[in-house]
Amino acid sequence: MGRAVTLLVCGNAEAAGELAAELCDLGFAARPVSAQAAHAALQSEPVDAIVALEPLDCAADLPARAVISLAGAFEGAHAAIVPPAHPIQIAARVRSLLRLGVLEETARQRLADLGDAGHLLHKSEPKGGPISVLYAGPPDPAYLRLEHALEQANAQTVAAFSTFNAFDYLHERAFDAVVLNTRPKPDVAHTVCSAMRRNTRLYHTPTVLLSHDEVYRAADEAFARGASDILPASLDADDLAARILALAQERRRRRLSKGLLESCRVSAVLDSETDLFNDTFGRRHLSSLIDVAQTQGLPLSLIGLRASIPGAAGPSDGRHASGALNQFASMLRHCVRAEDLAVRLSANTFYLALPGTSTVDAQVVAARVAAIAECTAYEGEDPQTPFRIVLRHEVADAGSGDKAQTLIARAFNALHPERAAVAAV
Repeated sequence: MGRAVTLLVCGNAEAAGELAAELCDLGFAARPVSAQAAHAALQSEPVDAIVALEPLDCAADLPARAVISLAGAFEGAHAAIVPPAHPIQIAARVRSLLRLGVLEETARQRLADLGDAGHLLHKSEPKGGPISVLYAGPPDPAYLRLEHALEQANAQTVAAFSTFNAFDYLHERAFDAVVLNTRPKPDVAHTVCSAMRRNTRLYHTPTVLLSHDEVYRAADEAFARGASDILPASLDADDLAARILALAQERRRRRLSKGLLESCRVSAVLDSETDLFNDTFGRRHLSSLIDVAQTQGLPLSLIGLRASIPGAAGPSDGRHASGALNQFASMLRHCVRAEDLAVRLSANTFYLALPGTSTVDAQVVAARVAAIAECTAYEGEDPQTPFRIVLRHEVADAGSGDKAQTLIARAFNALHPERAAVAAV
């Protein structure tokens, strides 16, 4: 089974205890500790991330993958959230930073493995040009203040004074952040947040709500619908800009790593019929992912997949059967994230390696892939009788001492208990 993300909440005993309890209710394994005792606590029990309610000394040396500050910026903090911070907002920020770290590390490792395989690539350069921010909502004095502050920070702002225009802009070009005016109808801003979180292309674009109340009463709903931050319109313009730009820079880091991962898809390491990675490179890269997971104490799950073709497709080696398998395989890589490794092992067997992912979450991915397979119809030998692929799946998690071949073998042996370790050959 997978483990919960572990957090250390550092600060005043009462405040840290209350926040730790709220974060536990959101699925984390959080424990409170005083800021002075943070170093000692981490020596005995490492954690994935730290939430600091007050500045921490030597935070850069703390063994945690992310440090989120609720006490302003300090050295070693990866992100700052200004109080009053909602637990859902903190939880989303923690998960986002941890996933970003996995994405960047996987991109670096995949590029290195490609080089080791004899295919050198030039590392992608960060996107040039100024940060771009979309403002959506009616004309407002706060917009003019924000536009000026962003301009002073060499960022561009585009205004869309209606929701329809905002989505037109979002479909035409990529923005680094979106600012939504909650006046006059907060529900409209919440709806835009929800719509963006349902769109795979816009999912990671930060959405910032501009509130005209010092305390935003609908904060629970806003964060539950996907808002990244809520800023009072009365906030100093430079502070407004700084908080938006911090989110926008994270978005650019994510795009850079995704572009790097896409550039690693060179023909020499891909299956020629499906664009999945071939097994030779797959095992090389999986070995590296296992090493990273074991070094950093991260989960790593592998999904073994076996597709079966019913008799309606005609001969198992016929064009209908092979065509359906190729179509399914071509679709497979689009069912997972950029950092996930999708490999074709044979004509009808595949595996997916999911870095930083528990077996519980991997089971959800496997079930989704199986549902997609079962909902897709293919033309059989008789055009009047389409058929569907039957997909079996099994999830295995990387354990201490695992190698690529043993992890693959464990997944496929569980999937086919009657066979030998087909994948370990």
